[in-house]
Amino acid sequence: MTLTAGPITTPRTERRQNCFDALRLLAAVSVVVGHANTHLGAGFLWYRHDNGLWFFDGVMAFFILSGGMVYASADRCRRDGRPMREYLRNRFLRIVPALYAYFVVVVAVLLVLRVVPIGAIGSTPFLAWAVSNLALIPVYHPALFDGFGVGVLNGSLWTIPVEVSFYLVLPGLVWLAHRIGFRAMVALAFAGGVTGTVLQAALGGPTTELLAGKLLGVTFWPWLAFFVIGIALGRIWTRLPHHWTLAAGGVLLYTAGTVIRHHTATEWSMVVGIAVALPLAYLLFWLGHYGPAALRRMTERMGDLSFGVYIWHMPVINLLIWSGIAGHFRDTVLVTAVIGLTCSLAFASWHLVEKPALRLKRYSSRAGGGTKREQPAPQAG
Repeated sequence: MTLTAGPITTPRTERRQNCFDALRLLAAVSVVVGHANTHLGAGFLWYRHDNGLWFFDGVMAFFILSGGMVYASADRCRRDGRPMREYLRNRFLRIVPALYAYFVVVVAVLLVLRVVPIGAIGSTPFLAWAVSNLALIPVYHPALFDGFGVGVLNGSLWTIPVEVSFYLVLPGLVWLAHRIGFRAMVALAFAGGVTGTVLQAALGGPTTELLAGKLLGVTFWPWLAFFVIGIALGRIWTRLPHHWTLAAGGVLLYTAGTVIRHHTATEWSMVVGIAVALPLAYLLFWLGHYGPAALRRMTERMGDLSFGVYIWHMPVINLLIWSGIAGHFRDTVLVTAVIGLTCSLAFASWHLVEKPALRLKRYSSRAGGGTKREQPAPQAG
């Protein structure tokens, strides 16, 4: 990965707010459509399961953007002379209130609908599931939920421990960058990330049945290369050339790489995905800085709904399956209903929980932000 500088140009974000909130929301919606297609058997617009014409790298996009933005937060904390616990406090405020609110509401709904009987609350499976959620490792799926929807309440939340573990190691990367230099840190971290990705592939990839592979897959290590690409690009962005032709080239390279990935064994596709992430990262940052004002205005009016969309869409899909409502609609109408219901819950989450929590932050990594709300980390899931 070359970190040499290109011509210095001024990003449009210095003249107006950027489009990163909107990009994260679009990435989250792409995940919703993919999961609705898988679990509801519903097509959406031109997309059908057999044509594959859809953006399937919403999670990759989240990790790339998260790398750049959260590294800026940790680095700002260090440069301001603040204790690193202030950075960790910001990360806590960004994800924990929304996740805990989600947990409380989901438990209440499951009890009201009698999906989970009152007597099961004290059972070992339920308590283990509750603890895994409250500990930010929501990857335990008890048989207690087998009769609800797809049988897994919210499998999308495997990305939460990935993000949290990345948050915890990031101060070490910032420290290392100040000790040995940013370029050396990026080179070491990227090499370590590629090693983790290859190891995950050797253990069977994301669908492995091996316990070691499953545990590895919910840590930052197999995904570190994607975070580091975001870290590097976010840091050197102002020294890179910015032009729409380069963004168009990024689209072509990403598309070609995606075609190659579709012809790669599933367990090794993520390794090929590292190469695909490079043009995708440029495209994301270019759109973030130079995207149309309509994208910015969309999230200015609604709020930053990306995290809420990500954490709420699978409970919505499961509820539609369990209730039988999904059987009365088809394809685009059904998926649009999923998106609408999910965005409504995300809207409530943002305005009632997330936004008030973010006001408690003591510093921001936004340019000129002072104590204003920090650019939230993109969340996957």
